[in-house]
Amino acid sequence: MQLYYGAERKSRPDEGYNLYAEDIAGRGRTRIVPLDYRFPDEDACEQANRGATFHPQTDDNDLPCGEVDGVLVFAYLDHDAGAVRVSVHLDSAEDRLVRPDGTVPLRVDVEDCVVLDDSAEGAPKRNLLTKLLYAADDLQEQAIREAALAAGILWRCPTCQWDNPGETTCCQGPGLCRVPKPKRSS
Repeated sequence: MQLYYGAERKSRPDEGYNLYAEDIAGRGRTRIVPLDYRFPDEDACEQANRGATFHPQTDDNDLPCGEVDGVLVFAYLDHDAGAVRVSVHLDSAEDRLVRPDGTVPLRVDVEDCVVLDDSAEGAPKRNLLTKLLYAADDLQEQAIREAALAAGILWRCPTCQWDNPGETTCCQGPGLCRVPKPKRSS
């Protein structure tokens, strides 16, 4: 859309400006991370853990959360969902936690079960699978996917047939499909 200003718009058709709608997503924080990234050492982790803070809910617009090195972990009772909800926000993590690819290593345990592992210990499995799939021709890719599905590294959505990482609990495929991960038959 073009808008012109001034009393004599017809005599100055080149004066004006255009308006465009833009979506602004995320905090847009620029991070500078070293290419030789290393997760903080034991002493730095201990110091960060001792400096952790708890932020209680103070009104209807916020939720209780714990904070360690900028990572926010919200844990609360959700009446509408009828569940305890946990939400992890990594966008405010300290730069020293951010890997060169812009991600923060994360491992989530529920009780004694690892439900997500993108830590230094868990990440190579996914990176190796990704490297194998990118390097494979069509026939090799099919064999690699079948092996990954059989090993539980991937699972296939029964609705959209998207291959998902084994640690995800619902389909992560493109579009609106969010079918829960099927239960494994014994």
